[in-house]
This record gives sequence, C-alpha cells and structure tokens, in this order.
Amino acid sequence: MYSPDQWEIVAEVNSVTCITILSLMFGRKVASIDGPVRYIRVLLLLLYGLAWAYNLIACMLTSTNNGNYISCVLTHFNGVFVNTATKIVLYLYFIEKIHIASVPKTSRIRSPLYIINLLLLLPVFAIIILQIKYRISIIVNEFPYHCIVGLQLIATVTSLSYDILLTMLYTVTFVKFYYFPNTAQQTTHQSSSLHMMAKRNFIASITSLVMFSITYALLIGLEGTQRGLVASSSISLSLTIVCMVIHWEIQLNERGVNGDKPVRLEIKQHQEVVILTELNRL
Repeated sequence: MYSPDQWEIVAEVNSVTCITILSLMFGRKVASIDGPVRYIRVLLLLLYGLAWAYNLIACMLTSTNNGNYISCVLTHFNGVFVNTATKIVLYLYFIEKIHIASVPKTSRIRSPLYIINLLLLLPVFAIIILQIKYRISIIVNEFPYHCIVGLQLIATVTSLSYDILLTMLYTVTFVKFYYFPNTAQQTTHQSSSLHMMAKRNFIASITSLVMFSITYALLIGLEGTQRGLVASSSISLSLTIVCMVIHWEIQLNERGVNGDKPVRLEIKQHQEVVILTELNRL
C-alpha cells in the first residue's frame, strides 16, 4: 500500500497553512468593510480569493498527483489560469494605487498613465498561450509514478521576462512618487499619506518581483521540469507572501501614517461638540 513521502506531507502542510492565512486575511478584510465596496476593495477581495482558490486546488491535486495523468495536467493548468488570474488582479491593484498616488485631475479612462498600464496587461494572453503550447505534464514510468510538470525554455523565459518587466515598472513608479513627487503630490493636503503609500507599495511591488523571480528561477534551475507538488508549493508560497505584504500595507494605511487607529467621523463630531460646550461654559 502506497503512503505519501515526506515531500508530499510538507506540500500538504504548506497548502493548508497558506489557506489558513489567506482565509484569516479575507475574513478580516470583509469584517472591516464599512460603507460602499469600492473598486480597490473589490480587487483586494479578488486577490485574496483567487490566491485562496489556487492553494485549495493545489492541496487537493497534490494528494492525487502520483500515477494520475489528469491530476498532473490539472496541476499545470492551475498554475496557468488561476495563478495568472491572481497576478492580473495584483497588477490591477498596483495600477490603481499608481493612479491614486499620481493625484490625477482626470478620470481613469482619460489618464494616459492608467491607459498605458492597462495596455501592458494585454500580452498576458499571449503568455497563457505559450504556457499551454509549451507545457510539460508527464507521469514517470517507475514507481511511485511521480507527476512531473514544467515549461519549455521559451515559455519560461518569456513568462519570467514579462513578470519582471511589469513588477519593475511598478517598483520604479512608486520610487519616483516617493523620492521625486510632482507639484500636485507635494501640495495636496494628503501629501504625507501619499508619500507613505508610495513607500509601502514599493515594498509590496519589490516583494512580488523577488517572489515571482524565485519561482521561475527554481523552474529554470531544475531544467524546466519539477514535481507537481514542488511547482504548486512554490507558487502557493509566493502568492501567500505577496498577499501578506499587501495586507500589512493596507492595515498600516487604515491605521494612519503615525500608526494611530482611525477614529469614526461621528466620534470626532461628538468630541468637537463636547469641547465647544466646555468652552462656552468658561
């Protein structure tokens, strides 16, 4: 009777841990929603939800990879579609943050910077086609019939170059906003908040760059092929770490620049009324 080896157990523990972390962050974000659900919040919930879905699918497929060609193929397509969808939402989040930090005087659809960033997402469909056409999904002929997945070199290098290009673009943009703000960013009454937002999103974008590069570097180092559980675990970790950094950045922004928790408007108004009443009594 076959029993899972130590790597399968580690992969399962990794997936369950990532699922737990993402569930906690998703629940915390939903619980903090007060008022209308804006576009940026929808992106965050989609980011957490898609990363959670990837980890859940990876967890289920890891236990059925050996000797199961369908499970092996699905492991690859989980990385192609769900992982790519998660990255697209992440890039849309960075684009939205760049739009906000630029202090635009026009709507998104009329902002050249916003439009250019959206157009740069179009090549992702060509990346998906390459990852499907040049995929590797095989079952080893010897017991325990491990699942091997991967990409041919042309697809790996193209995917890596595209991810590096986008994340570097976002990183450089946030660095520019932080060190060389324009006049509008310096004169707005929210200049300090925008300054800190640029810094924290720089950390998030550089984390994405590092994690995605490590994932592809591992694949290239293993000559384009790796066990299905290794591929799933590396992607699971990278997505979860990026989501954790994003969540950290959001929590800091919600608490304010100085780390103070936000005070509701009703409480502030009540405090002002009390202060004015005390002054009138003097």
